[in-house]
Amino acid sequence: MGARWVTLGLWLLAGCSGVPWQPEAFNQAVRVEAMELRFAEDGTGLLTLRVQVRNPSPDAALLTGVDFELAVDGLRLAMGLQQVEVPLGPDGLPHTVELSFPLVSEGAVSQEPRVMRRVQLRGGVLLRYGAGTERRAPFALEREQRLPHVPLPEPRLE
Repeated sequence: MGARWVTLGLWLLAGCSGVPWQPEAFNQAVRVEAMELRFAEDGTGLLTLRVQVRNPSPDAALLTGVDFELAVDGLRLAMGLQQVEVPLGPDGLPHTVELSFPLVSEGAVSQEPRVMRRVQLRGGVLLRYGAGTERRAPFALEREQRLPHVPLPEPRLE
């Protein structure tokens, strides 16, 4: 009976050995190389990202999606998700992925051309291993940027 449990345990460990269980491996797997954020006078905008992704596992992975949340001066303006299919080999070499997210606002627009804004970007990439294992590797970026036309967030409904 004990030998069966040992065999089962070894079989489970062998099946999961490729995907690291240490969260810090995934916390360091993505780096934002470039971010461009623009808004027009009508409130429309474009967020362009270039991220570098490394597969932290010795198994091949498929990058299946990138999500983001964008805040300006501490107020969330946008969030989104884009599906992609980028194969990542087990070699740990970096892969650069470029993404564009159109931004639309129906509210008022602030027009203060001399004001520096604090732009915060948080998000993650979804990595799929085999048929059933998915892990999210997070990223974050914060910087000051001059944004003359910023959509004002709508007031919260309570």
